[in-house]
Amino acid sequence: HRDKKRDKEKVKEKEKTKEKQRDRDKEKERNWEREKEREREQDKERNRDKDKDKDREREKERHKDRERVRDKDRERDRDKDADKDRDRDKNREKDKDNEKEKDREEVDQNKEKDAVTKEREKDRDKIKDKEGDKDKGQKGKDRDKEKEKYEKEKKERERDDKKKKDKRSRTPPRSYSSSRRSRSSSR
Repeated sequence: HRDKKRDKEKVKEKEKTKEKQRDRDKEKERNWEREKEREREQDKERNRDKDKDKDREREKERHKDRERVRDKDRERDRDKDADKDRDRDKNREKDKDNEKEKDREEVDQNKEKDAVTKEREKDRDKIKDKEGDKDKGQKGKDRDKEKEKYEKEKKERERDDKKKKDKRSRTPPRSYSSSRRSRSSSR
């Protein structure tokens, strides 16, 4: 009977140890799986970081490319502006040359007109001289009278101007009220 009991206890103990072993094995497996999961997460995190770095690098490259394009555009615009300025300057020069040419033509035309009018005046003077020889006596007297008239008018104007100046230079007489005021203030 005792042997049976002992056997039963041994069997129970064996089962307990087996159970414990199984539990340990399960725990180990769980730990192993957790560890694996942790490693996977770390790998994912590393990969995310790498991706972020790559993205940053790509973005930097894109930014640099954009800057290069902008610089090229600016340079192109500068060149265009410079071309426009050159064209404007050329046009200004052409305009100036055209204006100079017009001025020269105008001066030439004026010279020609002056020459023509002088010739006409000479012709008129010649004709007058011819006619003047005939009525020289009458015209000469008329001219003398006109000159005398002009001289008289001039002298009269000068006299009038002098009188006005003299009047202005004199101090005007005081009015009655202003003289009374000054007298009262001096007392």
